[in-house]
Amino acid sequence: MVEEVREEVAPKGAVVQQAGEEEIEESEEEALRLPFPNARVVAIIKDNLKNEHQLKRDVKLGANHLLAEILADIAQSMDKEEYFTLSIEHFNKAARKYREIALNQKRIRKIQKVLEKQRAELDEIVAEIELEVPPEPALPAQMNQ
Repeated sequence: MVEEVREEVAPKGAVVQQAGEEEIEESEEEALRLPFPNARVVAIIKDNLKNEHQLKRDVKLGANHLLAEILADIAQSMDKEEYFTLSIEHFNKAARKYREIALNQKRIRKIQKVLEKQRAELDEIVAEIELEVPPEPALPAQMNQ
């Protein structure tokens, strides 16, 4: 019995081979489920790398899915707006937390430095107090009995 093998063009131009029941290669199946074109996501990543790196497949897929989750979160935030027409102001408001990540990290580092400085000053004060206060005299063994 000869199986009929034919090629069909799937949405987005991917070629899918069918033999009896549909058989789609794993990479093609994932490509159909990816929210964004993987090549574009990889290009953006590589454009922002200073050194030459090879990206593993799971990094490419993870970045693609992360971008989809971020966009979904932004869309859900914009959905809370009472206006029918959403503008760039609504998008910017919803995306603010992602754009301010670097600013928040700088604030956290600044707070950490202040706290480290205060800790050092407190340690210095404690050391000075310990030097100034004479140790308590030990009670004679006879008085304890």
